[in-house]
Amino acid sequence: MVRPIQRAESEGRRNARTGVRVSNARKKKVTFRLTHRQILLMALILVVFMGSGIGYVWSNFEGTQIGYDLSRLKEEELRLREVNKKLRVELATLKSPQSLERYIRRLGLREPSPEQIIILP
Repeated sequence: MVRPIQRAESEGRRNARTGVRVSNARKKKVTFRLTHRQILLMALILVVFMGSGIGYVWSNFEGTQIGYDLSRLKEEELRLREVNKKLRVELATLKSPQSLERYIRRLGLREPSPEQIIILP
């Protein structure tokens, strides 16, 4: 047989002003548990994000390095063009007949006599 609830018991279970039932039992702790599959999925996502971040930084670093190398090579090209220009001028002056005559006189050479000239067939 069901025992009837006494008035004192029912009032103790309700708030006296509002009449809302109140439970004074301790609230159960909600534990946050992840399954192995969820942990692996989160680790995989973390690895993907880290990899993409590292890839982005690496590509920017490589782009910067290529820019520095390009700048250095352009400077080297300008320097070599200048050296080439100077060498061409020097070669032209050394090939000139006046320069050759001065060089021959310094060595003490003179023009060959007709007997010394040999014509090859």
